[in-house]
Amino acid sequence: MNLSLQKIVKTYDGKAVLNHFSACFQAGGCYLLLGENGAGKSTLVKCIAGDVPYDSGTMHYPQPLADCVAIQYQSFDSYSHLKISEVIRLFQALTEEPRDLTELYHLLELATYNHVLVKNASGGQRKALSIYLAFLLNKPIILLDEPFADLDLMKKKQLASFLKKDIEQTQRIIVIISHEVAGFESLFNEIYILKEGQLADCGTLEALEEKYSNPVFKGIEGIYFEVTGKVLGGQVG
Repeated sequence: MNLSLQKIVKTYDGKAVLNHFSACFQAGGCYLLLGENGAGKSTLVKCIAGDVPYDSGTMHYPQPLADCVAIQYQSFDSYSHLKISEVIRLFQALTEEPRDLTELYHLLELATYNHVLVKNASGGQRKALSIYLAFLLNKPIILLDEPFADLDLMKKKQLASFLKKDIEQTQRIIVIISHEVAGFESLFNEIYILKEGQLADCGTLEALEEKYSNPVFKGIEGIYFEVTGKVLGGQVG
């Protein structure tokens, strides 16, 4: 089942944060959203998840979209007075078909701090909990916001491997916002680059590398610089 977005517009105080954005996310695919802060990435995933209403455009999915999306936010602040283990048990009880996520549980080392109250957990611990809950909900569409941040290099590689295997097994759609892309290029089926709320360019890594054949930097970082004139996470000049 594919998710099609057509000419999505979202404005705040008269300014278009998303300006006629279109995309097609196919089942069994992993998609990377790139763009500087304020480019519209987080607004886009919130619109897909139903957290933020969009002003115009259409989203097509074979089932009610609001029931089919799980989102992992950069900052998880809910259930602050519950222990991490209690939050997990709560979500397991509320989920109709919870998955066996033993591999992800160990990968994120949740057992080492599952006794900690959410309000006392570190940013990395909250991020790990949020990632785990997003997959526990077992939705056909999962949106991840900077999932590799706060993880050490080994954990990043293990998470990327888990994502590849999960997509193969479930044929779900995974959309990722991330500035950390080096070494994970093979994870992404297509790359979408946003600039000032608009789609600046998109395509497979191979197609974009052919289009931008002499980049300043190698890989996705070089393509991003060619399209936007900026480096991932910063600006030149």
